Amino acid sequence: MCEVFPQGPLRATTSASLPCHHAAAQGAIAPSGPLQIGGYAWEEAIGTDPVADAASHAVKAAEAGRWDGPVSGDVSDWVPQADWQAGMDVEGWESASVHWVIQREDLAARRFDRTITDVFWNP
Repeated sequence: MCEVFPQGPLRATTSASLPCHHAAAQGAIAPSGPLQIGGYAWEEAIGTDPVADAASHAVKAAEAGRWDGPVSGDVSDWVPQADWQAGMDVEGWESASVHWVIQREDLAARRFDRTITDVFWNP
């Protein structure tokens, strides 16, 4: 999936950054595009908060011994780092969304190796 990530220019824009905002007024408050760095991106198929999902997965990974260091189960301790809507760019993974989420403490310390990646796919 990552090998076919589309290449192209990045453009900075301002927008609201709220989980599940697509249900209210997605076109008016968030630009559409395949990649968003920081904040919540608009997604057509996501009905849950990807940050809450990733935090939950990180806690489970820590409990299973697959995550080193402290892990917070409090969603407010986590922030979205990037969000990619694969769309039609990746054959076989259409409608997939990839989320990179990190604990605020790790982001401040620039410990990007402690980023958790979560994929939502609605085939």
